[in-house]
Amino acid sequence: MFWKKEWPILVGLEIGTSKIACSVAELREGGELYLLGIAESPSLNVRKGEIVDFELAQKSVHDAIVEAEAKTNVAIEEVYLAISGAHIRSFNSKVVISLGEDGDRIDQKHLMELRSLVRQQALPTGQILLHDLLKTYSLDDGTLTENPIGLFSKKLTAEYHLISGIATRLQTTVRCVKELSIDICNYCLSIFATAQAVLTRSQKMQGAIVIDLGAGLTDYIVYHGGIIVHSGVIGVGQDHLTNDLALALRIPFPQAEEIKKHFGSFKLGSESIKKRLTTSNHLLPEERLVPYNAIVKIMRARQEEIFEIIKEDLEMQSFWPHFTGTIYLTGGGSKIDGVEELAQKIFGHPVKLAEPLPFKGDQSYLDRPDLYTVLGLLRYGRIFEMESLKEGLLGKMRSSLLRFLGNIKFLN
Repeated sequence: MFWKKEWPILVGLEIGTSKIACSVAELREGGELYLLGIAESPSLNVRKGEIVDFELAQKSVHDAIVEAEAKTNVAIEEVYLAISGAHIRSFNSKVVISLGEDGDRIDQKHLMELRSLVRQQALPTGQILLHDLLKTYSLDDGTLTENPIGLFSKKLTAEYHLISGIATRLQTTVRCVKELSIDICNYCLSIFATAQAVLTRSQKMQGAIVIDLGAGLTDYIVYHGGIIVHSGVIGVGQDHLTNDLALALRIPFPQAEEIKKHFGSFKLGSESIKKRLTTSNHLLPEERLVPYNAIVKIMRARQEEIFEIIKEDLEMQSFWPHFTGTIYLTGGGSKIDGVEELAQKIFGHPVKLAEPLPFKGDQSYLDRPDLYTVLGLLRYGRIFEMESLKEGLLGKMRSSLLRFLGNIKFLN
């Protein structure tokens, strides 16, 4: 029997390639999050974070939500939804408004005008805007400021990090949830949510890159001087390592996944050369001895390729020559032995395994980097809930979602 809790409830939902995850927390006094639990169900026909069989995927989402309700004794009616996919694109954009020849005092209406301008930016055909994340404001003399209100200037420039996605694919994800009679409070780019789960303000100020090594995708986001300056999604993930093992060793994908999970490593050395792994091909009756070093080389080659793709993209960005921060690895792939050393070799920067910011309540999920995105959704939701409670305007919290649904012509 469900009962009404004393505190507001926040729910995060991630429709991933390998699993559906649903997190539930109470928002307690002072904005403290109390984690009640996380439920998971295997993803059915979700590839690279995108739904390819609507009915099967919706069943997976339904199962995760039902399990979350049973675990936490909460009736789930609305969620914060993670958005991802290889179709996601990001870029930086500047917009400028004139404040007259003699200048003027900057107020809130000028900031709203800038945001309105950036939302009118032309996007690739079929794409809609997901996030317009403010980077900085600058005055007519080039002075940078986070808050220009009250200052005088002849013009005001704002720079944003814009993130867009293909409307039809996003519409499918939204419908998958809405048709289960679950409302969507708001949506969030998956890697943005992940960053909320693992980065402190100090780490963002010092410079940080978060790389999520997921099953079907690899996502990354860059903070430089405390602001988001770049993000990306590539359609290559940890499933590709598994597939490489299956092809090279001529074994079924599930067996290759087990080998990767229990014996996988990126460390080459004399010890690995000496090791042999006994494996059986389900298509053949006999067992075979596979050199452990061969497994390492197969996995390492693909992971190097993934890191090199990211590095090539980073090297094209203006911030990269000045970046002195730390790279944080998360996602299921971050648990493979030797991943830190491999990443540091390629990127040439300090690399650490990401650790989640503390939660009260259930602590059993904090060593699960594959769940940091769904934990981050709770922190993302907390921002909107606290703003809503502070201003007493629930409609404001939902305004960006309504624009999103309007853009993709979602039908209720």
